[in-house]
Amino acid sequence: MVQKVHFPKVVITGCGAVSPYGVGVGALKKGLYENLNCIHRVPELEELALVKTKVAATVQEIDYSSIPRQRRRSMSRMSVYAYYAAQEALAQAGYQQAPQGLGLFMGSTLNSISVWMDVCNQCLGGHADLVKTSSFLQIMNHSPQAVVGQALKINGPSFAGAAACATGLLNVGLGAMAIQSGLAEQVLCGGTEEYHPMFSACFDIMQATSHNFNDRPELSCRPFDAQRTGLVCSEGCGLLFLEREDLALARGAQILGEVASFASNTETENIANPSAQTMQECMSAALQKAGLTPQDVDFVNAHATATLAGDAAESQAIYNVFGSNVKVNSFKGHLGHTMGSAGSLELIASLMMMQQEECIGIKNLQEPAADCAPLAYVRQNEPFKIHTLLKNSFAIGGNNCSLIVRR
Repeated sequence: MVQKVHFPKVVITGCGAVSPYGVGVGALKKGLYENLNCIHRVPELEELALVKTKVAATVQEIDYSSIPRQRRRSMSRMSVYAYYAAQEALAQAGYQQAPQGLGLFMGSTLNSISVWMDVCNQCLGGHADLVKTSSFLQIMNHSPQAVVGQALKINGPSFAGAAACATGLLNVGLGAMAIQSGLAEQVLCGGTEEYHPMFSACFDIMQATSHNFNDRPELSCRPFDAQRTGLVCSEGCGLLFLEREDLALARGAQILGEVASFASNTETENIANPSAQTMQECMSAALQKAGLTPQDVDFVNAHATATLAGDAAESQAIYNVFGSNVKVNSFKGHLGHTMGSAGSLELIASLMMMQQEECIGIKNLQEPAADCAPLAYVRQNEPFKIHTLLKNSFAIGGNNCSLIVRR
């Protein structure tokens, strides 16, 4: 007789964020709820005549002085973002320092492009002997996970999962699975990213960037909108503290939500163009794993980057699973596309809505596009008590993730 395995409940007790709105979850909350603009023209893009997009969203200068110089030398910008986000998540979870055995699951789309370019220029110029060890440490594939783990003495199981735009949510899902399997009792997880104009240029070549509002950057990213032309590249970091529910209750920690399930699948037909069918299957798998019906989910935070193909496919997939009544939003109109940190940073914002009992409207959605399915798009902030939400992250390369959180 096969015995049913009972996995421990996994809950979220801490969040940390760095975004174009600033350092901290508080800055993220203020920017989103007050509908502030953080997208601006980029001087480096102005110089690229063949690149149509001229805008991005970037993190403003951060004070590095609180990071010991010994640790800072090995940190790229994305590692600095992760350092501050990790400290904030630990503090909200009730820890002044990392608890014994804490796991760390964190990745990025690419490592630091600016440091890579410096190293390559030195090597191509015949000065490979001048490349610093600290530069190498900043461009390792797992650099943020390694240097932040060292700096904060995180000594549990450590993974640096990478799946392009789905990286942040992937690592949250893997972190939850690690706790359920007994690999770790507590995990810090998510994604981090730093902007470089190469991101904008590459997506522009793929005809996937916003270019029709360069003169009005605040209007440039338009999820599900009839005037959308593509994404706006961005940067930041989002990290969440996950742990077994019994540990959280024993510590008296504030529980922000329960990770009910996680699902992931892969689009096998096209590396760049999304498939509504595959997205639909990913969301359905998450529902099945959680033992929920579509009617049990009252909110979907969409990936929705404002690309033509992506928004159309995802909206159709949501419609196929949930019908037209489920409330749907996207944070890309506010934040731009924060790449490897998008899934975890937007999950933090979704938890924020759950706690606040107020949904954040889709910035710049003026007229839903005819090629997007008829959904209950949240177009302005409105009171709403979210009981169960589904968060999507769908990445170039065909990597899909859906995660369900309940109150």
